[in-house]
Amino acid sequence: MQAPSLGFPPAGGPARAVAILALAIGALTASGAGSSRVAAPLVLTNAAMAYRPGDAVRHATISPWTPIFLGVEACEGTTTNPRPVRVHALRIDLHEPTIDFLVTPSNGDAPKDVGARTTSEFLAEFKCQAAINGSVFDVFARSNGHPMDVQGLSLSRGDEYSPPNEWDALLLGTNRNAWIARSPVDTTGAWNGLSGFFAILYQGTNYGTLKDRHPRSVAGVSKDRRYLILMVVDGRQPGYSEGVTTAEAADWAYRLGAYDALNLDGGGSSALVVQGEDGAPRTLNRPCGPPVGMERRVANHLGVFARPLP
Repeated sequence: MQAPSLGFPPAGGPARAVAILALAIGALTASGAGSSRVAAPLVLTNAAMAYRPGDAVRHATISPWTPIFLGVEACEGTTTNPRPVRVHALRIDLHEPTIDFLVTPSNGDAPKDVGARTTSEFLAEFKCQAAINGSVFDVFARSNGHPMDVQGLSLSRGDEYSPPNEWDALLLGTNRNAWIARSPVDTTGAWNGLSGFFAILYQGTNYGTLKDRHPRSVAGVSKDRRYLILMVVDGRQPGYSEGVTTAEAADWAYRLGAYDALNLDGGGSSALVVQGEDGAPRTLNRPCGPPVGMERRVANHLGVFARPLP
C-alpha cells in the first residue's frame, strides 16, 4: 500500500535545482543518532535522487493496532526494501481519562540530575505499563543509579529540573494533552516534558535528513492531538533490522498516524518496554547493545500508566 504524500515537491525539474542548491549551502546536515534543524522541508540531494517521500514505508507490512491496556494499542512494522527494518510502536489514546504519564524524577539536590536506569528498570521501579527512553545525556552509566545529567529539558510532574536547550521537546499537560514544542521551548501549560533532538515531522512535513542510519526512538502526536505515538526502530543488526535515517523515521511516524514527531535519543539507547502479563517488563524491540538485546542505562524516560483491559 502506498504511503500518503508528505507534501514534498516531485524529483526533477525545479525540485532538482532546489536540491542541488540545498546541498551547496549545507542545508541538510545530521550527526550521530540525532538530527540537525533545517529551515525548509526535506529536498533530495543530487546524491540521493532515488529516494522519494514515503519510500521507507511504501513496501512495509504493518500489523493492525492491538489493544494491550485500556487506551494503549501496539503494532509492529517490517520491510526489506530498501533494507531490513523492524519497527515497534504504541498508540496512546489521550481521550482515555485513566491514562497518566511520568518523566523520570530528579535526584533532588544531587549534583547530577538523575540516577541511570534501563527503560525496563524505570518501568519496574515506577510500576508503569509502558515506557520509552528519552533525552540525550552526558556519560554512559556503569551501574543502576549512576549519576547522570540530562541534556535539554526534563520536566517531571511540574518539576523542571533540567531546562530547555536548543533542541525541541515533547510536552504533556495535566489533562493528557500532548504537543511537540519547537525551540525555544515554552513549557507553559506542561506538566511533563522532555527534549529529544529536533522535530523530524512538523505539521505533516518531513524535516528529517537522508544521512546516517541508526536505531531510532520517536514520539509523535496525531493531527487531532488525540493520540500519542511512541515508536522505536531497531538498527545496527545486519539482516534483521539495519536502522533508518531521520527522514525515513519521519515517514514511519507519519504512516503510523503522527502529524508532528520528535527524534529522541537513539542508537543503543532505543528501547520500548511494556508490562507483561506476569507484571515483569517486556522489551518490545531488540536493542542493539552491545551485546544485542541488552538495554542501555539512560538518564530519563517517558512512562505511561494505564489500566488493564476490561
